[in-house]
Amino acid sequence: MARLSPLHLRVQHTIRQKHLFYPGQRLLIGLSGGQDSFCLLKILQDLQPRWGWELFVLHCDHRWSEDETDCAQFLQKWLQQQGLPHAVETADPIRWDEAGARAWRYQQLSKWAKAWECSAVVTGHTASDRAETFLFNLLRGTGVSGLTSLDWQRPVEARDPDSPRLVRPLLEVSRPETEQFCQAYSLPVWPDRSNQDLAHARNRLRLEVIPYLREHFNPQLELALNRLASLLAAEHEVVLTQATQLWPVVYQSNPPRLLRDPLRKAPLAVQRQILFQFLEKVLPHHPSFAQVEAGIRLLPMGRGSRTPDYPGGGWIEVQGEDLIWRDPGIS
Repeated sequence: MARLSPLHLRVQHTIRQKHLFYPGQRLLIGLSGGQDSFCLLKILQDLQPRWGWELFVLHCDHRWSEDETDCAQFLQKWLQQQGLPHAVETADPIRWDEAGARAWRYQQLSKWAKAWECSAVVTGHTASDRAETFLFNLLRGTGVSGLTSLDWQRPVEARDPDSPRLVRPLLEVSRPETEQFCQAYSLPVWPDRSNQDLAHARNRLRLEVIPYLREHFNPQLELALNRLASLLAAEHEVVLTQATQLWPVVYQSNPPRLLRDPLRKAPLAVQRQILFQFLEKVLPHHPSFAQVEAGIRLLPMGRGSRTPDYPGGGWIEVQGEDLIWRDPGIS
């Protein structure tokens, strides 16, 4: 067995403490070629004899540049030399869009996890990524779910709780630590030149905003943001639990409606979560804060009161003690 470094032992402790994996599990690792994913792969490879895992690797080539395709070809040869079961997915030409690329990657990860019968998809997101995501979503005006979106694990497919789990075991490891680890083990990290392009908001946040905030406001900025994300995640979990308990009491599906009286008695945070879940069922996209608040405002109002039209033309209307969804396309 390979000798374990302090970082190996820290990650193994996290895995045990947070019950991220179990012995003998089949794991699909997303390998970008960068330092974080190489660090993750090496740690899981070295822990494999102790846990009996079966490891599979997927790399996704977006075809945004020749450099990215060169990286995909290099990784394919390297993975063959390592004897690791692997696949390289190549995208159809797609526009330079981070959200679209992320959605495509998770589609591929989900597809290959099912093909290889892996119960977990593992990515190399770090504490640095979590701090950046928190600040990025805060500046966009997102709610708590957005601020805590980069958590230890969740279903790969958000709308399918039975899909393989997406697990991030490096969320307490910083980017400088993964860099040092890769150098210590001479891992063939492929530098992603697109990470230096300030046309992307995340890169500008990483390269300009966060260093400025660290220098002028808090040298431990990433630690502070990660601590706040963890606190909010724990509190949001309480709200989700209460909303889950209340949901079968207030929701009826035919037609979609919510019973107002028990919902009015719930804390405001729970009301918002219930309205969010309700709108997720009837809208083709994730509801915005304003769309949720439009429904909340109906709780004390009289019969016939309604929200403005939602995208697609539907609305919520007060009917007796119900908030009922009206769809103009359904008679």
